[in-house]
Amino acid sequence: MSTHRDRDVVSGIIPWVGATALIGLAVIALYLFTGAAATRPSTAAPVAASDITFGPAGTRVTVIEYSDFQCPFCAEYATWMRQLREKYGDRVQFVFRNFPLAKHRWATLAARVAYAASFQGRFWEMHDLLYQRQDEWANSADPRPLFESYARSLGLDMQRFRDDADAQSTLEFVRRQAAEGQTAGVTHTPWFVVNGESVLPRSLEQFERLIEERLR
Repeated sequence: MSTHRDRDVVSGIIPWVGATALIGLAVIALYLFTGAAATRPSTAAPVAASDITFGPAGTRVTVIEYSDFQCPFCAEYATWMRQLREKYGDRVQFVFRNFPLAKHRWATLAARVAYAASFQGRFWEMHDLLYQRQDEWANSADPRPLFESYARSLGLDMQRFRDDADAQSTLEFVRRQAAEGQTAGVTHTPWFVVNGESVLPRSLEQFERLIEERLR
């Protein structure tokens, strides 16, 4: 995989403004410590053919997640999301969208790796690996060898994987999703939109209740 400009790309995708960061942390604190699961209307773009999805289209419930592969909060939520996909995957459509934060050095590269895996039908497996082993690669001086080892463990065609990860179109896909997230008002990760409403459940059980209510 390419070794040039990834760090600069990350800093250029999402300008991390101090005030915005404080607002995001305040929202997280509100939800996590008060137990609130407040919702508000979202202007997130409708699900498109280019989106990475799990579950059938046309379901009564759609869960869109804006996430950063290097975000510790996202790694915690990823465990819940895997369980939700297993439980509701035939009744709910789950959508993953990239929102790499500028403060995370390797977030954009990880997003490119996951997208490259999607071309071989292994996005969700790579998604889970990246979050499960986040501490390993996020603290590495160069995570590329680790990313390649993950790809090998998934049985990917390595040359195709490298080519897709390095492709300009892959970078543009990540940038486009991040820009669309900004337009939709995303300020932190993870950021969830359930049936057109922004929400951040504080537990797996609370997330399940939100889904169950909308499935009725």
